[in-house]
Amino acid sequence: MIKLWYRGILTAVATLILFVSQIGVSSAMAAGVTPFGPERFAENHATYVITTHSKYYRNIWKSAIAAWNKTGAFHFEAGTKGSAQIDLTTASKAQAASMGQDVGLTEYTANRDLLTKVSATLNPTLLAEYGYAKSDDLHVAEHELGHTMGLAHNPSKKSVMYYRNRSESIQKVDIEGVELRYNTPAGQAAN
Repeated sequence: MIKLWYRGILTAVATLILFVSQIGVSSAMAAGVTPFGPERFAENHATYVITTHSKYYRNIWKSAIAAWNKTGAFHFEAGTKGSAQIDLTTASKAQAASMGQDVGLTEYTANRDLLTKVSATLNPTLLAEYGYAKSDDLHVAEHELGHTMGLAHNPSKKSVMYYRNRSESIQKVDIEGVELRYNTPAGQAAN
């Protein structure tokens, strides 16, 4: 009788230790890497086209692309308007009104968790209204490009993917998030 009671306690303690250790690993991993959603491109590269007519915002998008390409985690390659996977643009005044308080917005379509078409839009009306500097605009573009690759918002203010980011550029946690996203099968998320 004592042996059964003792075995039951040992089993319960071992189960509890295993459970707590798994929570610790998951929490540490989530805290150390920018999370991502289930959608991604088939590979860690995609084609883009910049469709804004603004020379200033064309340069912002180009600088953001260069910054992400420099990390080596993902490669953006120029494509053509009809066939590019990603459309990078700016909102018209009418579109800006429909964006609410969003200085940037990324929308996508996916098929079986594989991204097929992505549109990332900067909101020049709000960027100007909020007094964003050129570096702030660049960080917003980097943030939206993070979404085009499948990244989610990071709760840390020290991430380009912080939901209200304007001052942080691409960080190590963001690069690691992209690398993990493309080493994890489509359909699986890390939130």
